[in-house]
Amino acid sequence: MFLDLKGKPCLVVGGGEVAFRKAETLLKSGADRVRVVAPLFHPGFAGLGKKGTIKFSRRKFRLSDLKGAVIVVCAADSEKINSLAGAAAEKSGALVNVVDRPALCNFIAPAVFRNGALTIAVSTGGASPALAKKIRLRLGKLYGGAFSGKVEALRRLRLKMLASKSKADRQAYFRLLRSV
Repeated sequence: MFLDLKGKPCLVVGGGEVAFRKAETLLKSGADRVRVVAPLFHPGFAGLGKKGTIKFSRRKFRLSDLKGAVIVVCAADSEKINSLAGAAAEKSGALVNVVDRPALCNFIAPAVFRNGALTIAVSTGGASPALAKKIRLRLGKLYGGAFSGKVEALRRLRLKMLASKSKADRQAYFRLLRSV
């Protein structure tokens, strides 16, 4: 699932290493309104906070933290808190991911590879996140490096083709596409 997260309130429940990675992924995916609630925070959060796009509440989770959240990631060290937060968030209409508990989620987070405008997401439907990560690493080797330049060239040609609707522009676009 690819979502435009700009301006959408996101909540991460938990402050450990997994919560840090989930918050970092939200920010890399374009989220600019991320809040993290936890009594303690992984040291990596300090670097994320310097970007000014993330807010921290250093305390235990409260149900009122869910107010307005569109995306909720439950990554606390407590299964009880994760289950409670996940169930309440889903009832409120939020998209919910409870880490390592696919049955409690209404979306799962894929392994994601990014190179410029190219984004590839890999999912095993929650069966094996480790396998999804392994596949993501293989795809990264295949589509890393200069591939982002090809994507950008295709973007420019496509925009030109759509604007002009000329046969020559269409042919140039599809020639470049075949060479990739």
